[in-house]
Amino acid sequence: MSTAPNLPAIIEPQNLPTVAAEIAAKAKGYAEQAKAENTRRAYAADWRAFQAWCDAHREQAMPAPATTLLAYLVDQAGILKVATLERRLSAIREAHRYAGHELETGHIGFRDVWRGIRRQHGAPAVQKAPLLTAALRGAVDVLPDTLAGCRDRALLLIGFASALRRSELAALEVTPRVGASGTIEQTAEGLIVRLMRSKTDQDGEGQTVAVPFGSNPSTCPVRAYTAWIETSQIKEGPAFRAIDRHGHRADDALTDRSIALIVKRAVIAGEIARGASAQDAVVAAQEFAGHSLRSGLATSAAANGAAGYLIQKQLRHRKFETTARYIRSAELFKQNAAGQAGL
Repeated sequence: MSTAPNLPAIIEPQNLPTVAAEIAAKAKGYAEQAKAENTRRAYAADWRAFQAWCDAHREQAMPAPATTLLAYLVDQAGILKVATLERRLSAIREAHRYAGHELETGHIGFRDVWRGIRRQHGAPAVQKAPLLTAALRGAVDVLPDTLAGCRDRALLLIGFASALRRSELAALEVTPRVGASGTIEQTAEGLIVRLMRSKTDQDGEGQTVAVPFGSNPSTCPVRAYTAWIETSQIKEGPAFRAIDRHGHRADDALTDRSIALIVKRAVIAGEIARGASAQDAVVAAQEFAGHSLRSGLATSAAANGAAGYLIQKQLRHRKFETTARYIRSAELFKQNAAGQAGL
């Protein structure tokens, strides 16, 4: 059975005769940090999947002939999404580069088959619906006056106003700490969220997001957060924590999955308050996820005329084209050619 490839041989201790072993170990550690943790985890899983397929078909995984890779892609086409196949192809290529091999995928036959797979099986990515301001207000208004309700109100409003990713929101802490991914600070002007590392800041330069006071006290993220911190009596550690069914606060932070469930639960409550049946409310909630808070801020701000560069700044997108997707969805019926054709 073939084994997963190691990091580039150049940083192996035996290839660094003038460097102490502990320095070589540090070099390997730095190399492992070259990519985000989620990417490393996904690539490792992708390699294991390819390796298992090769073992099952008695093919060589490392180094793999281009014909073996092509057979793998053809066999998995229609089973895996094209986006998943693209990521696996990248992972397999990188594994080979780390092992000192280059995959020969430039042949026209390989390119044509791969292009055909993408054309036949490609599909638009399924996007979760943005949680717009009106729906968010409806969901927050019906939250119960319990510790969990207080937490969920602060979580939803801050997640929306700060446009944080759900993993960033889950990792926030109330006081600075070495190794913390992000902190949230209360000031006279509002909340300041400091992210030490994020998806668009893998080098750890740091990013700052401001959350101002809201004009409506019932949906003000700053007031909601202040109420949560005072009620929960959190002095340090994770800002948003689990609460058991007895209403007791835990010491552990919420997971990003928990945040998605809180969003869905709030949507269900809001839909029922508007008159929907419980069954219809559950169906409606399936359109939303943790990312709905982030996309909801962008889409709502664009619909209300916010400048594109301000939306980009709040979402911390490196490229405006990424932000523009949210703006386009909010302006489908604004300055529309068909609307100005005199129909």
